[in-house]
Amino acid sequence: MSSMTDIVFLLLIFFMVTSTLVHPNAIKLLVPKKATTPTVVKKYATVRVSAAGYYYVNGSRVADNNLKTALLESLAQGEDKVLKLVTDNAVTTGMAAQVLDIAEANQIKVILDIK
Repeated sequence: MSSMTDIVFLLLIFFMVTSTLVHPNAIKLLVPKKATTPTVVKKYATVRVSAAGYYYVNGSRVADNNLKTALLESLAQGEDKVLKLVTDNAVTTGMAAQVLDIAEANQIKVILDIK
């Protein structure tokens, strides 16, 4: 019986050590608690992800491989880099994450508008 307890404790220690090494892949979102004054964004670029899987930058359809260039070109004209991401419920998380990755790599603020 004592050898069985040793094995259980060794397994417990093993699982405790390995569980601390696992880091989930998640997007860090900073959500404000409560806005005292409304923030007004004068100019922003709009990226819409349709349920069919197409990207639209400011109303014009863009291919997947040209998304980054089209997005950076549309934001080059404004002073503030703000992007409004509009998605549908049927859109996969990976498609929205692709836009969020581009925004994070280029220090672009994102406004989410999920329908």
